[in-house]
Amino acid sequence: MSKGLFIRESSGLVRQMDARHSFSKVFVFINPLSVYYTLLYAPALPSASWSIGIILPVILALPVFLVYLFLSEYVPRSSGEYIYISRILGPIPASIQGYATIIFNVLIAAIASQLEVTAGISPALQIIGLSLHDNSLFNLGTSLSTTYFFPFTTALIIIFWVISLLSPKYFSTYIYVVAIMDTLGSILISYLLLSSGVGVYSNAFNHFSSLFSGPTYQSLYSQGLNYYSTSISPLQTLIFSVLMLMWVYVWFFGPSYFAGEYKQATRTLKIGMISGYLIASIITILLVLGVSYTISIPFFNFVALQGWGNIPISPSEGFLAWTGILTLPYPFFAIITMALSASIFMAIPLNFALPSRVILAMAFDRLLPEKLAYVSPRLKTPIIASAVLLPISIFFNYATIYLNLAVSLIGLVILIFIYQFLLATISAAVAGFKGIRGVSLTSNEKLKLMISGILASIILGLSIVVTLWYGYVNSLFGSMVFAGNELGTLILIAIDPLLGIITYILAKWYRNRQGIDVNLVFNEIPPD
Repeated sequence: MSKGLFIRESSGLVRQMDARHSFSKVFVFINPLSVYYTLLYAPALPSASWSIGIILPVILALPVFLVYLFLSEYVPRSSGEYIYISRILGPIPASIQGYATIIFNVLIAAIASQLEVTAGISPALQIIGLSLHDNSLFNLGTSLSTTYFFPFTTALIIIFWVISLLSPKYFSTYIYVVAIMDTLGSILISYLLLSSGVGVYSNAFNHFSSLFSGPTYQSLYSQGLNYYSTSISPLQTLIFSVLMLMWVYVWFFGPSYFAGEYKQATRTLKIGMISGYLIASIITILLVLGVSYTISIPFFNFVALQGWGNIPISPSEGFLAWTGILTLPYPFFAIITMALSASIFMAIPLNFALPSRVILAMAFDRLLPEKLAYVSPRLKTPIIASAVLLPISIFFNYATIYLNLAVSLIGLVILIFIYQFLLATISAAVAGFKGIRGVSLTSNEKLKLMISGILASIILGLSIVVTLWYGYVNSLFGSMVFAGNELGTLILIAIDPLLGIITYILAKWYRNRQGIDVNLVFNEIPPD
């Protein structure tokens, strides 16, 4: 390695994680219970086949999965896509991807903290309160999502950020515990849905609704027939599949951001990623089939679009609200199910840990100030890089609640799928032809990267194009995917490549003054 290229001879990170931790980072990012938020687009796709649409993307996502598996194996360093893109496509695309990861994750940390309240803690307390006939619990759940919403979500953000600073051993153990809770909670909810049937659910809903003088299941179902068709449209099924691919199944990149922190990285990453993907996919399929079987598509589509009347537990609170109805007669079951499922978004520390590794890597490559690469000798965590993220996330929390910042689905697609995923899959395809600077690859390894990279790039590229196109030809779908604050969305889309390009130009100028050719850094793989 050329002397002086990197800021030091070691990253400062340590290998303390194993296959359990790799599994958990895949599972909590796919997060089967979050499939509910993708199902909210279903009213605009009344002729889509849910059964085909939820299984097909499992197969479509495989080339993308293989890209991340292969790249993590061949370049086991902690920084995710940044290390691949920088050594294959160069520093400018890598810098753009790096900022996309930073912006997206701190934004998601804020939004997910809000969802942890509105779709986790609040409905859990409300359902348990109703089941136990305890008004104080019910009112507490309501007040957390209304009166105390901003201070409570801000407190959660700070707590999750502190957890992200823990040593890799304890931090990953926390994520693993959350993954186990999520697994058990989503299995219980799948069981509730698949074992009940429409008759049981309609009776349970009618009882629940009568407590608040709300509408009957039958009345909402009949209105929902306007958003449902018995005939299957291949086009709408494809759009349904694409949405599931983009917002559920391709979220298996978590372990790659910690690849340099796994013991026996090649083996543990492979075992954890494969098991996490398979288990999360199976549970997701069961949840969606359960909704169509027990809740019914007409009822779900209407309520997802119009709500279920003046009932204080909102359907927007997710699966805990929808399926908690079934647990009301059984307090013990209600407590167990809600307690496990309330952890739905408690893996938010990952949204701080991931970008902190990217900032560390960019500083290690001399694109950012060297102090940002500081790793605490005691915690083995990049604490200065992490400190940068907290105020940004708190700002996003404030802006989304009080300043009407709402990034559209299309904005998020550009921010995460074009600037991050697509750059990574293109990198794999290019590596299949040119190799990876600083890495010795066999011809078979290059072939695997080339095939998976090309297929993954085509699938992701077409998915983005199809989503944009259908948003223009289907007015209801378009009102969903383009909904949001236009100015805020445009700023986030534009600022990312600008920051990436400006960072590289300034870094090159400044490092040249120090006698360092920053471009030489990207010809080598950084040390462990």
